[in-house]
Amino acid sequence: MHFSATLPLAAIFALAEAHGVILAAQGEAGSPPSVGFQVQENIARNCTTISPCQLDATIIRDAEVAANIVNKCGRTQLAGNIDIGENTENALSAGAVTQVKAGSKITVTIHQVNADGAGPYVCDLDETSNSGLISKNLTVTNNVPGVNGLSQAKAQDFNITVTMPDQLSCTGASTGDICTVRCRNNAVAGPFGGCFAVQQTDTTPKVNTPENIATADSVDAVLSQVAVNLQDLPKAVKANQDAGSSQAEQNAAAVKAILGDNVVTKDFPTTTPAVDLTGGAAAVATTTSAAAATTTAAAATGRSGRKGNKNNNNANNNANN
Repeated sequence: MHFSATLPLAAIFALAEAHGVILAAQGEAGSPPSVGFQVQENIARNCTTISPCQLDATIIRDAEVAANIVNKCGRTQLAGNIDIGENTENALSAGAVTQVKAGSKITVTIHQVNADGAGPYVCDLDETSNSGLISKNLTVTNNVPGVNGLSQAKAQDFNITVTMPDQLSCTGASTGDICTVRCRNNAVAGPFGGCFAVQQTDTTPKVNTPENIATADSVDAVLSQVAVNLQDLPKAVKANQDAGSSQAEQNAAAVKAILGDNVVTKDFPTTTPAVDLTGGAAAVATTTSAAAATTTAAAATGRSGRKGNKNNNNANNNANN
């Protein structure tokens, strides 16, 4: 990720006021709910101010994705770019990934902070979880009321229904069966929304090899990215140095203490791919040490502790769309 010359970081934060948060996504009955990446359960939901109420809402702008400022799940004003792989593995370790099947439905709870967190929301899917390749658009029903991402609602929760495609193949994450769902509205101050992980149960988990990974960039995209990175590297180095300063580290520690932002960790196995020494691609990896789950702290998944208005209002309001 880099700091674009055309979109300075300070300008990005000055322009963005995040107004929609994915509090929960419930798939198959009996499975745990997922939570929007980087959503903090200890941030108040009974207010509309920028701080603290909007700080963990996700901003997903195609221009920022194209400029490599963020990936396809965007950023929050509190944490910056959202690392999809890290957030997915944290959710898996915490047992906080909802389960789905081909054609099944997900109930997604969206908290509208203020006016431009309104609907309509659209959702799409990365079946690899973390390649950034959006493979399918998803059907959304019972949408959040609003036009062009605007309404007069504030500090309210709405449930939308997202339908998984009939042809579904989740292949991502360490488990080999994870998809990333992305939802966002069309507010000009945003778009606002977020991403969350889902785990497919009616599939055989995929084991990747270097040869079976099909994603690729074009030559033009690669060369363009190199040029931008060369231009932005000095600013990125300076930003990294500032983030590592004593004061910055103290500020980050204080925020972490306030939010209770701890992560459940686990041990991962060491695997050795089976290789045909006479030629051909490496095959399925074999496990040489067992993975032992280790809980170091309760993850801040956002499943509980929500403050403020918890009413789901689209049942009463959708007739006005």
